Order: sequence, then C-alpha cells, then structure tokens
Amino acid sequence: MQQILMTLVLLCLLGGCAQPQLDQPKANGSYLVIENDQAWAVLVADGRRTEVHGTVIDAIRLPSQRSAVAASYVIETANCGRVQWLTERADAAEGTTTLMSVHHNAQLDATDCMIRDGISRVWTVLDYSG
Repeated sequence: MQQILMTLVLLCLLGGCAQPQLDQPKANGSYLVIENDQAWAVLVADGRRTEVHGTVIDAIRLPSQRSAVAASYVIETANCGRVQWLTERADAAEGTTTLMSVHHNAQLDATDCMIRDGISRVWTVLDYSG
C-alpha cells in the first residue's frame, strides 16, 4: 500500500513538471553570397532555406565614404534573369553599415523565380571574392 501511495505521489510530482513545448522561433534572412564569378541568392523563411545559383555579371565596390552606394552587384540567374543589388551606406560615422536592396525587373514576376519573395526584404551581402 505504501509503495502504491509513493508511486502516485511521484507520478503527480513528475506530471506537474511536464511543460507543453513552446513554439521555437524560426530562422529568417536574405543573403547574397558572392565568390569570384559565382553567386547564390539565399532566402531563409520560417526555418526553410531556398537558394538560386547565378553568375556574377558585374560587381562594383565604391570605397569612398562620401558615396551613398557602397557596392553594386548584378547576377544572372536561369529563372530570374539579371538582378541587381545595391548596398547603401547607412551610417558612415559608426563604420560602414550597408543595407542591401533588390532592384525589380520584369522576370522577377515569373512564378519559378524565388527571389521575388525577397524583394521587400533587406539583404546581407557576403562577398568572399577577396
């Protein structure tokens, strides 16, 4: 009888410790990865990653602090055509902080172009060209 009572007390205590699982935050982000003449536009939404591979057509970097544009990247993709990203200097006094935006073209409206889902997002450029 005492064993049954102890078992019930232990189960009640352990049952009170059980917590329902909370929803975990999902990763989100928009990245343009440049490595020499190769490029990848990567969108992470609700923890799901999709990417588009492309070729770098043009990459211009402007080192001047007086310029509002820090760099321009144009990549060619199979489904989205040529897409241009501009990085803008946001605060030169605190260091070079860049915001990246996609410039719209007609091919971005195609249903098989996943970059169109990220047009309104702020993009981060990761340039490993050296």
